[in-house]
Amino acid sequence: MTVPAYQLTWVTDQLAVGAAPMSDKQLDALHAAGVDAVLNLCGEFCDLHDIECQAGFEVYHMPLADEEAPELAELEKALAWLDEAIYLGKKVLIHCRHGIGRTGTVLNAYLLRRGLGHQGAWKKLKKLRSKPANFAQWWTIRKYGRSSRKLTLREPSLEMKRAVDLAPFFKDYTILEARAEDLFAYELGNDQRCGRDHTRCCSTPITLSLIEAVHLTHFMNARLSSDERLQAIGRAVETAKKERSTAQNVDQGADAGEYCLSEAGATCPLLHEGACMLWEHRPLQCRTYELAQDTASDLWNTVLAPGLEKLSLETWFAYTGVMAHEDLPGFALADVVSGRYVQAVFHLMMRYGAA
Repeated sequence: MTVPAYQLTWVTDQLAVGAAPMSDKQLDALHAAGVDAVLNLCGEFCDLHDIECQAGFEVYHMPLADEEAPELAELEKALAWLDEAIYLGKKVLIHCRHGIGRTGTVLNAYLLRRGLGHQGAWKKLKKLRSKPANFAQWWTIRKYGRSSRKLTLREPSLEMKRAVDLAPFFKDYTILEARAEDLFAYELGNDQRCGRDHTRCCSTPITLSLIEAVHLTHFMNARLSSDERLQAIGRAVETAKKERSTAQNVDQGADAGEYCLSEAGATCPLLHEGACMLWEHRPLQCRTYELAQDTASDLWNTVLAPGLEKLSLETWFAYTGVMAHEDLPGFALADVVSGRYVQAVFHLMMRYGAA
């Protein structure tokens, strides 16, 4: 029987527990298992959280000594991070050195936070190796259970379930990405790409269709750490202000694409230290930026625009259950990154009676 490189125990579809990964092979196994983020409780390995970050995981480090229990304030911060990560669709590993006491304490608190109560939490824990292992840890759970609020708006649950399965739409969207990439490689090669090798396209206003906005938002949530996401949102808010101010100064008859963000002293909010934070998931307009105008126009008119319209209408229907009675709007990239575009979508849903 083959022994797995890393012994992972899934508590829910998005939450797992285990011991501290101690090799590149084990880190690779975590990636292969779909883990995106790590709640590291090790106080004895001072560099492990940095190594996990460098390996591509989002990491929250709450160092605890062996057999120690966390202070309630620190525990609450860690659980807030865990809640956000799971809400954003990430798969999270909680670990200490052996994956027992410290891991079990935080897991128990999370189950209480999700509204299961002590009995419901124990039903989950008794099947696991991870559970509070001493009086201090059990006492912390007792105190946390007294201080944490129970869920009152819905039935207790461990995860927020997605209402829409986006996978089919994203799969078709990647086909459009591939068409753009193949044509670019054929025409210009892949040596100099905007967002990776230079930033010439990063001062151009970008308008996204609904499917592009949903796709970019998904990967912002899945690929960026909490700090990276908050910084990008902050830049997006400032970029949107500058972009709107500049657009107001453009002649009424001018096309919105005839000015540059650089004129307003702004760049794409996803540009960080000279590179795109989500280069592999960048919008189609970015992918076709340097194509010859005739070539780009032909690609957009015959393939990309019709494909985006179809996918956007399908995504709209999947979310709302109603047909779109008019052309769906486009959304400025800065508004998508900041999340402001959701307001426009919600207003449209209200108009259609779908909200």
